[in-house]
Formats: sequence, C-alpha cells, structure tokens
Amino acid sequence: MCEIMREFERKSENKGRREGRAEEREAIMRNLREEGMSYERIARITNQSLSKVKSFFKAKQTA
Repeated sequence: MCEIMREFERKSENKGRREGRAEEREAIMRNLREEGMSYERIARITNQSLSKVKSFFKAKQTA
C-alpha cells in the first residue's frame, strides 16, 4: 500500500496538473478496490471523502 501511495505522489508531482492527479487518484482507487479494500480505507488513503469515493465507484458501475 505504501508503494502505491509513493507512486501516486511521484506521478502527481511529475504531471503537476489537476487532471493528471485526478486520473492517477482514480487509477489508484480502482486498484485498491480490486484488491478488496473497503471504501472507508480508500477514502483515507486517497484523502477523499467517503461520499466521493462511493459516488466514484457507483458512477463507474453504471457507465
């Protein structure tokens, strides 16, 4: 998990754009969920609100 966050921080710094950081965060959220992590833990790790995390996955399921 720490490796995933380090990779996220490194890629965020390299891109330096809001869109790039959002894309990286979404990729990390998908990877963490695939590993069976709970919404609450994903929210803590990515520094997002629980409602944002839940709505992200709900939107991805309907798309």
